[in-house]
Amino acid sequence: MKDVLQNIEWVQVISTLWTVVMLPILTFILKQINEYAKAKKIDKYTNILYKNVVDAVKDVYETVVKDIKGTELWDEDKQNEVKELAKTKAIFALTSSMYQILKSVNSDFDNYLDSLIGTALYDLKHINNKE
Repeated sequence: MKDVLQNIEWVQVISTLWTVVMLPILTFILKQINEYAKAKKIDKYTNILYKNVVDAVKDVYETVVKDIKGTELWDEDKQNEVKELAKTKAIFALTSSMYQILKSVNSDFDNYLDSLIGTALYDLKHINNKE
C-alpha cells in the first residue's frame, strides 16, 4: 500500500480531479448565478417599463383623451393613434439598453406592450372607481 501511495503522481491526480469534477461544478454554479442575475435585471426592467406605461397612459389621458372622449372625434382611428402615442412615450422613457434587453427577451414586444397598456388602463379605471 505504501508503494502505491508513493508511486502516485499527486499533481496528475489533482489536475484530473480539477478537470473532471471541480471545473464542471464551478462552471455550473457560475452559470446559475449569471442566469439569476439576468432574470433579476429583466424583472427590474419589466417593472420600470410597466411604470413608464402607467405614466404614459395617465399623461395621454390628461393631454389628449380627456377632452375628446365621448365626442364624435373619439373613434377607433383616434383610439389607435392614442395607444401608439402612449407606447412611444413609454418606450422613450427607457434607456436604449433597457429597450434592447426587453425587446430581445420578448419575441413579440409590440403585443406585449399592448397588453401592458391594457393592464394599465384596467388598473387605472379600477383605482379611480374606488376613490
